[in-house]
Amino acid sequence: MKGNVFDFLVLGAGAAGCTVARGLAAKYPDASIALLEVGSRRYPPSVMRIPFLQPFITRSRASMGFLHRYNGIPEENLGGRSLTYYRGRGLGGSTLCNDMTYRRGTTDDFAAWGDDAWTFETMLPFFTSLERNTRLRAPMHGEDGPLVVSDVARSNLDSELNVRFFEACEAAGLRPSEDLNRGLADGFTGYQSLIDHGARVDWFDAGIEKHRHLTPRLRVLVDAQVERITFGEPHPREVTGVEVLRGGTREKIESKRMVVCLGTIGSPALLLRSGIGPQGAVLDLPDVGQNLIQGCTADLIFRIRGGRNVRSKSLSWNNLPYLWGQWKEYNEDRTGIFASFAEAVAYVRSQSTQQAAADLSIALFRTPQLGWQDWSRSYPREGFTLRVTHHYPQSRGEVSLNPTTGQIQIRSGMLREKHDVLCMDEGIQWVGLLVSKDSNLRSVYHTNNHDNHVSPFTALDVQLDHPSQDMNTQKKVAAFLARFSNGCDDLFGTCALHRVVDSKMKVLGVEGLWVADASVVPQPTMASSSILGASIGARVATLMS
Repeated sequence: MKGNVFDFLVLGAGAAGCTVARGLAAKYPDASIALLEVGSRRYPPSVMRIPFLQPFITRSRASMGFLHRYNGIPEENLGGRSLTYYRGRGLGGSTLCNDMTYRRGTTDDFAAWGDDAWTFETMLPFFTSLERNTRLRAPMHGEDGPLVVSDVARSNLDSELNVRFFEACEAAGLRPSEDLNRGLADGFTGYQSLIDHGARVDWFDAGIEKHRHLTPRLRVLVDAQVERITFGEPHPREVTGVEVLRGGTREKIESKRMVVCLGTIGSPALLLRSGIGPQGAVLDLPDVGQNLIQGCTADLIFRIRGGRNVRSKSLSWNNLPYLWGQWKEYNEDRTGIFASFAEAVAYVRSQSTQQAAADLSIALFRTPQLGWQDWSRSYPREGFTLRVTHHYPQSRGEVSLNPTTGQIQIRSGMLREKHDVLCMDEGIQWVGLLVSKDSNLRSVYHTNNHDNHVSPFTALDVQLDHPSQDMNTQKKVAAFLARFSNGCDDLFGTCALHRVVDSKMKVLGVEGLWVADASVVPQPTMASSSILGASIGARVATLMS
């Protein structure tokens, strides 16, 4: 290594980038490797470390230096709204702000890639090598990896709201699932999450910093804004390095092997700025930035009436003494409700579209304040939220550059296809079946004053607070979705396999350039983008030479 010349460059210190750098350092201990990150080395604030506070991250001043904010363009299918995208900025990338859930995706998800080199079976060793699962000796899980993967504590999972939710799922004919990460996601269960002793797992610290003595030739360069990839003069499609801005100074960092791990927004944007894309100056690669895959989510918020305190995570006057006690417990022992975020979930099939496997998830959050940024939906009260997510959209969006300003433009395409609206409609019907006061579910565990079996939520006298209007027709549901739905934070597809990269994740037609993150995933999946991106990065590191 001489000055700014390295054997390998890894761009982006998120989940994928950290894993690629770690893998290359282990495979080539004598090679010089640089890991570039636009963010700083600063330690993230408490709001980004305490799981309970996840909904507050994007509204906290302390978090702003650790986030990229992208505003999408207005879309007719969203009633003229534009979506807002938050990505992590710092060591750890978007793992600084995501929901922490551990989701690999299913066997069928990988089969849809259409490549025998990338199946669930071939990826399983890379999943297990990364995890240190608290389920000791569990089939298809690892115990020796850098990343702690833990179950929801029984004290949280067995809380009254979660138990009633599981009882409602059982009454609706759903089956309990022992493990959502063994190739099939179906039924109801508790999430596993990247939470270690009550705190968000620090990907950079766990994957790289704790083992720096083993990687002396790995350099981490922070505050490095990558402007573009550079190419050789006699060989215009061979990479020679990158131009970066550091401390207001433009400099060049050289390498003939480069892995782009900037995520589903950042990776195609860098390729486009570097002349690789539709009618690109370096290479005409029309699918760069296309095929943006973004699932749709919608939150339905319920109030618990009658002054009943179910010891939830609700911000209410009634619940304040309980929250204070839980905060003291968290500060002393790192346990209690502040030590978890996502807890209970059910995976279901949409029937009208004849899905062969579950395509919807319904997650219960023991608070009505998930939409804290909207005060009208977040005033103090006792309640809970059910979040419906459609994981397999037919709609597609795109990431492009504004031809005038060069700024990133994002069109989600969400709900453009009627199929996606119908699936979300069914998810909302499932919510009504599981928790509404008019539900015709009959649970063997619950009876009314007349000894008739009733729904598990009947005794709580729940009322739908948001949306305020009823949704008893498909037209009303479609209007609700256009106005209030959000995009799933897990994004995929903008540097898709076989369209932008080959089976080894090398960019088609370019020498020395790989993409290894969630942007290469060509089809919809139930996976967490960070988990899938990291496993892809781990495998790509073994394929590089």
